[in-house]
Amino acid sequence: MAKKKKNNLKRNIIIIILCIVCGVVGYFGTLMIDKAKKGGTVDVTVTFDDNESYIIPNTSKLTKEEALKEWPYIINLENKGNAKGIYQIKIKDIDNNNIKREDLEYTLLLNDKEVVSDKLANIKDDVLYTSEINGNEKQNYKLYVWVINELDNKEDDKLHYEYSLEFNTIKTFGPGF
Repeated sequence: MAKKKKNNLKRNIIIIILCIVCGVVGYFGTLMIDKAKKGGTVDVTVTFDDNESYIIPNTSKLTKEEALKEWPYIINLENKGNAKGIYQIKIKDIDNNNIKREDLEYTLLLNDKEVVSDKLANIKDDVLYTSEINGNEKQNYKLYVWVINELDNKEDDKLHYEYSLEFNTIKTFGPGF
Protein backbone atom coordinates (compact mmCIF):
# COMPACT_ATOMS: atom_id res chain seq x y z
CA MET A 1 0.00 0.00 0.00
CA ALA A 2 2.81 2.45 0.87
CA LYS A 3 4.61 1.51 -2.34
CA LYS A 4 1.45 2.29 -4.35
CA LYS A 5 1.16 5.76 -2.73
CA LYS A 6 4.83 6.40 -3.41
CA ASN A 7 4.37 5.45 -7.10
CA ASN A 8 1.28 7.68 -7.37
CA LEU A 9 3.21 10.60 -5.87
CA LYS A 10 6.08 10.10 -8.35
CA ARG A 11 3.64 9.88 -11.25
CA ASN A 12 1.85 13.09 -10.17
CA ILE A 13 5.14 14.97 -9.82
CA ILE A 14 6.22 13.81 -13.28
CA ILE A 15 2.87 14.90 -14.76
CA ILE A 16 3.14 18.36 -13.15
CA ILE A 17 6.71 18.81 -14.40
CA LEU A 18 5.68 17.73 -17.91
CA CYS A 19 2.77 20.21 -17.91
CA ILE A 20 5.07 23.07 -16.88
CA VAL A 21 7.66 22.12 -19.51
CA CYS A 22 4.96 21.85 -22.20
CA GLY A 23 3.57 25.29 -21.26
CA VAL A 24 6.97 26.96 -21.41
CA VAL A 25 7.92 25.21 -24.67
CA GLY A 26 4.53 26.13 -26.16
CA TYR A 27 4.88 29.80 -25.24
CA PHE A 28 8.41 30.18 -26.54
CA GLY A 29 7.54 28.02 -29.55
CA THR A 30 4.81 30.45 -30.60
CA LEU A 31 7.25 33.33 -30.15
CA MET A 32 9.75 31.64 -32.46
CA ILE A 33 7.06 30.84 -35.05
CA ASP A 34 5.91 34.46 -34.96
CA LYS A 35 9.46 35.73 -35.52
CA ALA A 36 9.93 33.26 -38.37
CA LYS A 37 6.82 34.51 -40.18
CA LYS A 38 8.59 37.65 -41.43
CA GLY A 39 5.45 39.62 -40.65
CA GLY A 40 7.32 42.82 -40.04
CA THR A 41 6.94 45.11 -37.07
CA VAL A 42 4.10 46.90 -35.33
CA ASP A 43 4.91 50.46 -34.25
CA VAL A 44 1.71 52.12 -33.02
CA THR A 45 1.84 55.75 -31.92
CA VAL A 46 -1.09 57.21 -29.97
CA THR A 47 -1.65 60.98 -29.82
CA PHE A 48 -4.36 62.87 -27.97
CA ASP A 49 -5.70 66.17 -29.31
CA ASP A 50 -5.92 67.69 -25.84
CA ASN A 51 -4.63 65.95 -22.73
CA GLU A 52 -4.08 62.34 -21.77
CA SER A 53 -6.95 62.61 -19.30
CA TYR A 54 -10.34 64.10 -19.99
CA ILE A 55 -13.13 65.57 -17.88
CA ILE A 56 -16.65 65.31 -19.24
CA PRO A 57 -17.64 68.81 -20.37
CA ASN A 58 -21.31 68.70 -19.36
CA THR A 59 -22.65 67.17 -16.13
CA SER A 60 -26.30 67.74 -16.96
CA LYS A 61 -28.49 64.82 -17.94
CA LEU A 62 -28.25 64.46 -21.75
CA THR A 63 -29.70 62.37 -24.52
CA LYS A 64 -27.33 60.70 -26.96
CA GLU A 65 -28.19 63.27 -29.64
CA GLU A 66 -27.39 66.15 -27.28
CA ALA A 67 -24.17 64.48 -26.13
CA LEU A 68 -22.89 64.05 -29.68
CA LYS A 69 -23.04 67.85 -30.05
CA GLU A 70 -20.52 68.21 -27.17
CA TRP A 71 -16.76 68.29 -27.69
CA PRO A 72 -15.34 64.73 -27.93
CA TYR A 73 -12.13 63.22 -26.58
CA ILE A 74 -10.10 62.86 -29.81
CA ILE A 75 -7.44 60.18 -30.20
CA ASN A 76 -5.28 59.40 -33.23
CA LEU A 77 -3.50 56.09 -33.86
CA GLU A 78 -0.80 55.51 -36.42
CA ASN A 79 0.94 52.22 -37.16
CA LYS A 80 4.32 53.18 -38.59
CA GLY A 81 5.30 49.51 -38.87
CA ASN A 82 4.50 47.22 -41.76
CA ALA A 83 2.60 44.47 -39.89
CA LYS A 84 -0.98 44.29 -38.67
CA GLY A 85 -1.46 44.85 -34.95
CA ILE A 86 -4.26 44.20 -32.49
CA TYR A 87 -4.95 46.74 -29.76
CA GLN A 88 -7.21 47.31 -26.80
CA ILE A 89 -8.47 50.66 -25.64
CA LYS A 90 -8.82 50.65 -21.86
CA ILE A 91 -10.59 53.36 -19.89
CA LYS A 92 -9.23 54.23 -16.47
CA ASP A 93 -11.07 56.32 -13.90
CA ILE A 94 -9.01 59.11 -12.38
CA ASP A 95 -9.32 59.30 -8.59
CA ASN A 96 -11.74 61.66 -6.84
CA ASN A 97 -14.66 61.21 -9.23
CA ASN A 98 -18.05 61.88 -7.69
CA ILE A 99 -19.99 60.78 -10.75
CA LYS A 100 -20.18 56.99 -10.99
CA ARG A 101 -20.00 54.85 -14.13
CA GLU A 102 -23.62 53.80 -13.55
CA ASP A 103 -24.64 57.38 -14.37
CA LEU A 104 -22.71 57.54 -17.65
CA GLU A 105 -22.99 56.33 -21.24
CA TYR A 106 -20.47 56.52 -24.04
CA THR A 107 -20.20 56.37 -27.81
CA LEU A 108 -16.97 55.62 -29.63
CA LEU A 109 -16.51 56.65 -33.25
CA LEU A 110 -13.76 55.26 -35.49
CA ASN A 111 -13.10 57.44 -38.53
CA ASP A 112 -16.49 59.13 -37.88
CA LYS A 113 -18.43 55.83 -37.83
CA GLU A 114 -19.98 54.58 -34.59
CA VAL A 115 -18.32 51.35 -33.45
CA VAL A 116 -19.72 50.98 -29.93
CA SER A 117 -22.26 52.69 -27.70
CA ASP A 118 -23.17 51.48 -24.22
CA LYS A 119 -23.24 52.30 -20.52
CA LEU A 120 -19.83 52.75 -18.91
CA ALA A 121 -20.92 50.40 -16.12
CA ASN A 122 -21.19 47.52 -18.67
CA ILE A 123 -17.48 47.64 -19.54
CA LYS A 124 -15.63 44.49 -18.44
CA ASP A 125 -12.03 44.74 -17.16
CA ASP A 126 -11.91 48.40 -18.31
CA VAL A 127 -11.68 47.27 -21.98
CA LEU A 128 -13.60 49.88 -23.94
CA TYR A 129 -12.84 48.47 -27.41
CA THR A 130 -10.59 45.96 -29.19
CA SER A 131 -9.65 46.29 -32.86
CA GLU A 132 -6.90 45.91 -35.46
CA ILE A 133 -4.70 48.35 -37.34
CA ASN A 134 -2.87 47.50 -40.54
CA GLY A 135 0.70 48.45 -41.25
CA ASN A 136 1.18 52.08 -42.34
CA GLU A 137 -2.41 52.95 -41.39
CA LYS A 138 -3.93 55.83 -39.43
CA GLN A 139 -7.13 55.69 -37.37
CA ASN A 140 -9.00 58.51 -35.68
CA TYR A 141 -11.25 58.03 -32.65
CA LYS A 142 -13.77 60.30 -31.00
CA LEU A 143 -15.08 59.33 -27.58
CA TYR A 144 -18.19 60.94 -26.10
CA VAL A 145 -19.07 60.33 -22.45
CA TRP A 146 -22.19 61.86 -20.92
CA VAL A 147 -24.51 61.77 -17.93
CA ILE A 148 -27.71 59.73 -18.38
CA ASN A 149 -29.19 59.86 -14.86
CA GLU A 150 -30.37 62.79 -12.82
CA LEU A 151 -27.64 63.47 -10.28
CA ASP A 152 -28.19 64.35 -6.62
CA ASN A 153 -25.81 67.31 -6.56
CA LYS A 154 -27.21 69.98 -8.88
CA GLU A 155 -24.16 72.25 -8.58
CA ASP A 156 -22.27 71.44 -11.79
CA ASP A 157 -18.96 72.84 -10.52
CA LYS A 158 -18.86 70.16 -7.80
CA LEU A 159 -19.66 67.26 -10.13
CA HIS A 160 -16.66 65.59 -11.65
CA TYR A 161 -15.79 62.56 -13.80
CA GLU A 162 -12.27 62.37 -15.20
CA TYR A 163 -10.86 59.45 -17.15
CA SER A 164 -7.87 58.50 -19.25
CA LEU A 165 -7.35 55.97 -22.02
CA GLU A 166 -4.64 53.36 -22.25
CA PHE A 167 -3.69 51.45 -25.40
CA ASN A 168 -2.24 47.93 -25.36
CA THR A 169 -0.90 46.75 -28.73
CA ILE A 170 0.40 43.40 -29.91
CA LYS A 171 1.35 41.99 -33.27
CA THR A 172 -1.29 39.85 -34.96
CA PHE A 173 -0.62 36.18 -34.17
CA GLY A 174 1.74 37.22 -31.38
CA PRO A 175 1.33 36.31 -27.72
CA GLY A 176 -1.76 37.87 -26.11
CA PHE A 177 -2.26 40.98 -24.00
